[in-house]
Amino acid sequence: MFGTKVLMTAPVMALLLCGTAQAALTADQVWADLQAAATEGGMTITVATEVAGDGELTLNGVTVAPTGEAPIATISELSLVEQEDGSVAFFPGEIKLENTAPATVVLTHQELSVSVFEDEGGLGYGIDADSLKLQVDMAEGDTAFNGVFDLVSVGGRYTRGAEALGIDMSAEKLVYAITQKDPAAAIDTVTSSDTADLVMTGELTLPEGVDLAGLQSTQAFADAVRAGLGLSLEVTQGASVGDLVDNNPLVPMSFAYSAEPGVTAVTANVDTFDVSTSVEGMQLTARPPMVPAPVNMSADVFGMGFVMPMVTGETSGDYGLTLDIANLVLDDAAWNLIDAGNVLEHGPLDVALDLGGTAKIDVLDLMVSGETGAPPTSLPEAETLDIRTLTVKAIGAALTGTGAFTFDNSAVAAGGPPMPIGTADLRLEGGNKVIDGLIKLGVLTEDDAMGARMMMAMFGKTEGEDVLTSKIEAKEGGSIFVNGQQIQ
Repeated sequence: MFGTKVLMTAPVMALLLCGTAQAALTADQVWADLQAAATEGGMTITVATEVAGDGELTLNGVTVAPTGEAPIATISELSLVEQEDGSVAFFPGEIKLENTAPATVVLTHQELSVSVFEDEGGLGYGIDADSLKLQVDMAEGDTAFNGVFDLVSVGGRYTRGAEALGIDMSAEKLVYAITQKDPAAAIDTVTSSDTADLVMTGELTLPEGVDLAGLQSTQAFADAVRAGLGLSLEVTQGASVGDLVDNNPLVPMSFAYSAEPGVTAVTANVDTFDVSTSVEGMQLTARPPMVPAPVNMSADVFGMGFVMPMVTGETSGDYGLTLDIANLVLDDAAWNLIDAGNVLEHGPLDVALDLGGTAKIDVLDLMVSGETGAPPTSLPEAETLDIRTLTVKAIGAALTGTGAFTFDNSAVAAGGPPMPIGTADLRLEGGNKVIDGLIKLGVLTEDDAMGARMMMAMFGKTEGEDVLTSKIEAKEGGSIFVNGQQIQ
């Protein structure tokens, strides 16, 4: 309930940034356009008084509400001022968000202005503010939540063409602080973060006849995506720092982190869903309970990506998963908690994973089926899987591998699994050395180690000192061979 009501306040800012391409750039006509945009979006704007001036219109006591429902926001005063360059600027006064129970939500701003100007294909919109701050307070049962989110030195440009909404926004920094309390358990958690140099660029593709405000059901959303609704978004950030303190009287913990610049990108449309994120220069400091000194961890690179087809029809689409962790290093204090005797190698951890292939799927159909309970019109089918890269290096061992498989989906309709057909080649270096070290640490017993060595001998072929290779072959009919020996 709380989340729904908070999200309903989004039209407050949206109304300041939207309109139709036919709006004339005078204060009166822009005000009429704003009201028309609200009506199209299922909202109603009312004002206590209108005061017209020379190239200026002042609206007092502005109320924004879903049509026929209680207000979700009030604006003490909204001035529309015609500018010398032909644009119209909005200057809102105090903005109050209403009916957000069980939470109290306060939006404050410093020097906020929104401009409307002529733009190719429609109207363009700009926003500037020294600060946009949102405070959320909620108490429900035995728990309490307080969050303050502040965008500093915000600047942005929004364009509304006939076929797409564009956004180009930046902020000098994003600062937030969150406190969560559980009085019954005497626990409170405090999280804070400071991220510099945020830049967001993106485009929302709008198919003809699709009304964003009308997308109130999964079916309506699915229909819009099939018609061409799509999103492309990229967010970059500069250096960031933050911390988390968990004041649990039994197990108190605290963490502090920092990171160098990073980037996140999202593409979503009827053809694909693609998301990737990467960050450089990560540093993490943790203070576990009962430990006198903090422990530190660092990584040069952390990145991951995921892509999948959305609607394939008869033609398959590409999917993939990538993971990249480079030079993850623990300091001596951290290793002393795990391996004070230096039994294992304390070198960096490196992980590189790149999986991909082709599949047939209709994600939109599955979404609608999940909501309605009706059976989907088609079942997902994996067609191929390629292990392009598999590398894990840690504690003195290294595992590498590649492979390629196709899938027989003839049994899927009857509830059976897809049957793989193909080959994977794996190589493990240093496996026995790691087992010896785990025995010395007491993590493994000799009996456990014997079982592990037997499994390695069964599935591995000796290629050198503490080097094993495996060729895994999956053949038609479900049979599986390892190094030429059938195991299934």
